[in-house]
Amino acid sequence: MTQPEKPFSIFVTLLLSLAITSAGADELGRRKTPAFKLGEIVVIGERVNLATTFSEVTAAEMRRRGVQTVGEALELLAGIDVQKGGKGQSLVKIRGFEAGDVKILLDGVPLHECYSGIFDLSAIPVESIAKIRVTKGASSVLYGVNTMGGVINIITKPGGNEPLAQVSTSFGDYGTQNYSLNYGGKVGRCNLFLTYGYRKSAGYRLSANFDPGSKWVGENSEYHEDGGKRELSNYQKRTLNIKIGYQPNKPTQFCLSFDYYHNERGCPVERNRYWWFSQWDQSLLNLVGERRLRELSTVKVRGFWLYHRDELTDDAQRTISQGGESWFDRSLYKDYTVGGELHSRINLWRSHLLKIGIGYVKDKNKQREYNAKNRRGEITTPGWGEEMIYEADTYTLGLEEESKPIEKLSLVLGLSYDYFNPLRSGDVPTPGSIETINPQAGLVYNIATNTLLHISLGKKTRFPHLKELYSTHAGGNPDLKPQRTIAYEMGGETELGRKINYRISLFHNDVQDLIQRVEDAEGKKIYANIGSAIIQGVEMGLKLGVPWGLWLGVNYTYLSARDEQNDRTLENRPSHKLNLDLHGPLFFGSTLTLGATYVGSQYDYSFVEKTLSTRRIPPYLLLDARLTKSFTLPFRLPTEAFLSVKNLTDKDYDEGNGPMPGRNFLVGLTIRH
Repeated sequence: MTQPEKPFSIFVTLLLSLAITSAGADELGRRKTPAFKLGEIVVIGERVNLATTFSEVTAAEMRRRGVQTVGEALELLAGIDVQKGGKGQSLVKIRGFEAGDVKILLDGVPLHECYSGIFDLSAIPVESIAKIRVTKGASSVLYGVNTMGGVINIITKPGGNEPLAQVSTSFGDYGTQNYSLNYGGKVGRCNLFLTYGYRKSAGYRLSANFDPGSKWVGENSEYHEDGGKRELSNYQKRTLNIKIGYQPNKPTQFCLSFDYYHNERGCPVERNRYWWFSQWDQSLLNLVGERRLRELSTVKVRGFWLYHRDELTDDAQRTISQGGESWFDRSLYKDYTVGGELHSRINLWRSHLLKIGIGYVKDKNKQREYNAKNRRGEITTPGWGEEMIYEADTYTLGLEEESKPIEKLSLVLGLSYDYFNPLRSGDVPTPGSIETINPQAGLVYNIATNTLLHISLGKKTRFPHLKELYSTHAGGNPDLKPQRTIAYEMGGETELGRKINYRISLFHNDVQDLIQRVEDAEGKKIYANIGSAIIQGVEMGLKLGVPWGLWLGVNYTYLSARDEQNDRTLENRPSHKLNLDLHGPLFFGSTLTLGATYVGSQYDYSFVEKTLSTRRIPPYLLLDARLTKSFTLPFRLPTEAFLSVKNLTDKDYDEGNGPMPGRNFLVGLTIRH
């Protein structure tokens, strides 16, 4: 396999040309949805811009595109690739870093399953979300540890001054049904926002062009698919979000929020296994308060509690008949996460702002199996086995200073101390604690009006997850070292009026001790530190107003992700990705949105009789369309009807984890008051 060309020499000229390139507003005249300010950790634009790249998806954009979940909302952003995981989850990669390297927050609270360290983004619907902010590269040290790939903060809607009521419903093929209710308002010094959602589907259909004879995804492959409806793609999901805010006086505010997610679903991409979640529940309680001391100086305190419970069921007879290993009949996980943080911003003097972040998280996982089996499928432990407990504490202290030595130049300096302390490790010896210091620096320079350049450099560390350390089935390794990277970035943004916006970012990561699953001498997969890897590339984005009131957005990502030790491309990382979004008025008060996504080739690796097998996954192009019509019902109720079509051309494609959905439809109605 040839070494990919390096992007930096190619695109540095484009970066330097920013001073004469035009740019503009995100959307002309778009009213912004209020966002929950206490849910933000790093405030963008209040003093200086971050010396790294960040992107946002607003509620208006999500509504216009017709996305249903957070995973779908992120797919059209530069540098991001959302793929299906082994159990049917929506897992995000940022700039070639896997889901376990990305920190996901809900209103500032970390979301992850304690054991695996990842989170299924399809579990969160978008009805209660005001915006999703993605920070890449050398993100602020105030976000804490395990942000090697970046940070995704899902910021929800607060109760506003004006009462709000909204009902939405939509229907699609295979009995797909979506219902949601939003209510918000304010009484005196208190505000309330409530969302309830229900989603149900018998599954999704594969493309009419699906080839059941394919050795990779057909009947004789590990997926055993014969076309029609995708096996085990059914689901039933409920969501409840409640947020109660209280502001006793202008500088002080508090908020208590509760989020609950209940899922029952199949696992459509687990190879050679017939698995489904008979239960997947998660509850989050978040209490946060902030006090503004003086101009730009604040203290914010947060405490949170998260409980996760899932029960995975295996049809053992079918799993074995498909050539898979049946490890259990049922597996029960219970996760408990408790934590808190204190953030303070101190305005030292006119051109210096000091930020302090202190955080603590305790992760505890309890798991047990019903009818545990050996590799031959023979029951070794009848009934419920012994409960295994895994537990670890993580501490972080971050200091960040923003300064403005001259009018056009802003500097950001940060330093974090992070400490990982394993406490319980089931029935294996508990490894020692890990501590690390991570510095970073960046600058933002105003070349001209509405034209910025930024440069950043930072060290990032990702501690091993509990699964990587201890899992019996997946190949846990208690001797794992933490992943480390030195992240470099250079980029810029420029605007011209309200019509054009152009961005470009070049990034480079020197990764050491990358954690990957590999095969040992006995042919068993284990987690190991593979040595060094180089992950680098370029992102470019353009938004502009075009004739007839239309808006066009285009972004492109080039990615080179190399395993330097084994001299090969890291798997399931597409080298090219291009997104296009065109929207605007059509006729009679209707609006049309067209989307296109091109994903370049990528590689999938597997071992057959201890020999590495490489598959090149072909590139593919997906087209989506959404038509909306606004009108007013009796009693002056603003209403919007819509028709969405995903995968318009019924493209048959896969991403390395089985066949993906073919053409599917969704028609719906939203009523606001």
